[in-house]
Amino acid sequence: MKNQEGQYFSPQQIPEALEILSKYGKEIKIIAGGSDLLVQYHDRLYEIAGWLDLKNLTELKKIELNSSEVSIGAMITHSQLEKSPQIKNYFPILSRAAAEIGSPQIRNRGTIGGNIVNASPAGDLLSPLIAYEAKLVLLSSDEKNIIPAEQFFTGPKKTILKPNQLLTQIILPLPPQNCYSSWVKVGKRKALAISTIALAMVVKMSEDNQIIQGAKVCLSSIAPTPLEIKEVREEMIGKTFSQVNFTKLAQLVEDKISPIDDIRGTKEYRKEVARRIMIHCLEEIYSCWRDKCLPIN
Repeated sequence: MKNQEGQYFSPQQIPEALEILSKYGKEIKIIAGGSDLLVQYHDRLYEIAGWLDLKNLTELKKIELNSSEVSIGAMITHSQLEKSPQIKNYFPILSRAAAEIGSPQIRNRGTIGGNIVNASPAGDLLSPLIAYEAKLVLLSSDEKNIIPAEQFFTGPKKTILKPNQLLTQIILPLPPQNCYSSWVKVGKRKALAISTIALAMVVKMSEDNQIIQGAKVCLSSIAPTPLEIKEVREEMIGKTFSQVNFTKLAQLVEDKISPIDDIRGTKEYRKEVARRIMIHCLEEIYSCWRDKCLPIN
């Protein structure tokens, strides 16, 4: 670690990083992979008074599985997230979303923690994380806070993270055996696309795989923060798939969002696409459930 005048800190342990944040938090920028930060400041790097580089914090580069949850270190890259057997097995749409981020170079550098803290309304990982009921571990020298992911975002590029806090882990509860998920991203091109709209859906079934016990539908790129349509959950819980009206649910999603016009799409376009991809996700989940439940003739 260099001294204060060097304006660059590269701690070897988390407590050392927290000590630096406690002393200089408002004056420095935290850098993980740099795939967002260096782009944002590419022509004004001189504005940054100091850097806290997390590259040597090996504690943040682990994915750990136990009997009830998976813990993902904030420095896990998108490529690692995409290829992790634990993530593919238990959280397939998170793996799928990671695979859709940017280019191979970006996926190899960018991190899950950076994607979360960047807090872009179009962040690809945010809607799957909320749909999977992720919790975020925020550490400071004084305390440890664990909060639901949906409470972390307060606006475009804005979060509740304090200058003296570091996002260290993302905790995902293991889903039940009968859990189905789908994720769709729509952009203006097939590769290197910032999403125009994305939708993540997770449905949890009863032990006998017949009754819907949980449902979360989360969208990004349609509001200042990732948005769960809670009315969908209320409409689905307690029913069988045969009792669920896909068209009604898709219309509900369209009616509950108020997107803006921007360079990637108009309000009307986003509302129409939201309705269509909601039906797509429902059909994909139903197909997976049907293949698992019904005998093959």
